[in-house]
Amino acid sequence: MKAAVKIPVIGNGDVVTPEDAVRMVKETGCDAVMIGRAASSNPWIFRQMAEYLERGEYYQPSERDRYEMMRKYYRMLADKGGLDVVGKMKQFATYFTHGVRNGAKLRVLIYQTREIEQILEHVERHFEAELEAA
Repeated sequence: MKAAVKIPVIGNGDVVTPEDAVRMVKETGCDAVMIGRAASSNPWIFRQMAEYLERGEYYQPSERDRYEMMRKYYRMLADKGGLDVVGKMKQFATYFTHGVRNGAKLRVLIYQTREIEQILEHVERHFEAELEAA
């Protein structure tokens, strides 16, 4: 496709790691790579891609990093308010608990909860226990 057009071509699809992005550029010759849903569960991916291109390695977020991201985003949702804060928290629980130790247990608690403050408490208790165990 790249050879057939004179405009920039952006690759997309199944890019979840910096290695995936590099592979896509090498295989297709595209000018850029688009990141989609992977950024929801790994917002560090953009930083990781730059580090990988520069050094051949990249930062892996810690359990504490994941906790801080989830806590901050949920607190922002709670403070902003709106029609469906609990629904958004439940939606992002899937993304945010990806790669979290015992994340499935936290997801179940969040999915079963109907109150914002209870969800925030679940997140605090979960990570408190997991960070102490580490």
